[in-house]
Amino acid sequence: MKKIKIAYLGAGEISDRFIIMAQKLKNVENIAIYSKHIENARNKALKYNIPFYYNNYKKMLKETKPDAVIVTTPHSLHAKHSIDCMKAGAHVLVEKPLATNFKDAKNMYLASKKYKKILNGLPFDHYPQFTTALKYIKEKYIGKITSAHSELSFPGPPRLNWYYDKKIAGGGAMLDVGCYALSRLISVLGPVKYVSAFSNMLIPKRLLPGGKKIKPTVDDNNVLLFEFEGGVFATAKASWQHPFLENRTVIYGRCGAIFINFDNLDEYPLVIHTKKKVQGKKIKYRNLPDCWLPELDKFTPEDDIMGKFIYAIRNNNQPVYDAGQSLHIMEVMHKAYVSAKTGKKQKITTPFRVWWNKEKEIQ
Repeated sequence: MKKIKIAYLGAGEISDRFIIMAQKLKNVENIAIYSKHIENARNKALKYNIPFYYNNYKKMLKETKPDAVIVTTPHSLHAKHSIDCMKAGAHVLVEKPLATNFKDAKNMYLASKKYKKILNGLPFDHYPQFTTALKYIKEKYIGKITSAHSELSFPGPPRLNWYYDKKIAGGGAMLDVGCYALSRLISVLGPVKYVSAFSNMLIPKRLLPGGKKIKPTVDDNNVLLFEFEGGVFATAKASWQHPFLENRTVIYGRCGAIFINFDNLDEYPLVIHTKKKVQGKKIKYRNLPDCWLPELDKFTPEDDIMGKFIYAIRNNNQPVYDAGQSLHIMEVMHKAYVSAKTGKKQKITTPFRVWWNKEKEIQ
């Protein structure tokens, strides 16, 4: 089996996650890392025994010729960095958001087609509670889908950096956490047809954990309303002003519901409310009858986002969350900002493939 060489464009805290995931995979080598500040690249290379480090990413691409690059640079640089990497012959896995605007995201999508490279963008929700939930999003268990809600809210990024600067980040909570709530909804319900949104800054002055006072220039408070196929409505909330993390999705059916929990507030990661028998344990939940705690799918390093990305490269196939889905998310968020500014609902035009075996008539 060919060894896949991975380079990292960005040496911030988030890069650790991907480096560690890659170390757990067979025949994968972390070959090089880039940072604008050479000492950051050097420190990360020493920490993880990465042989080469650079403060010039084009030189890194030319000299190390990686098979794939993980892009974790500031949001406003995602488009340029990803396109340059694909042009140099590398597949790209890019942190969320894919870009800071729809135009840049579309250019990234077109570059992936032009250079015939995989462009795999976060969010990634393919975790056991989500993949197991898909087995029960069927008429047999919950009836026709009637509505849904998804949310990722928390107090806000704790560190003083570009996250709060609109010139660099492009946006705030909508781009940072709204993309996760949206990703889970569209993975289940398919493409959004229309979006309406409210977006503002609720906290104009912030005190960070270290005591630093800042004045953000990005949104921290967002509520979105979507229309999906079949007239199904769904809502999403994305904020940086909750006192705690709330990260959950609920899919409502005519005669049942699916509660998917990604935070630690709820005792259970997944609850199926249905009159049908489920493979698992019957539990009491929210005073509802007929609730089940199902057996969750297994989860190995090969099932995580790096594992899926490497598998796609080896098999010359698009990953579960392909460039089309990433582009759709960017269009929805871009037009959500437009809706919030104009007070008018916005039509969404980009298609993508629903990657799981969804029943055609459930929605």
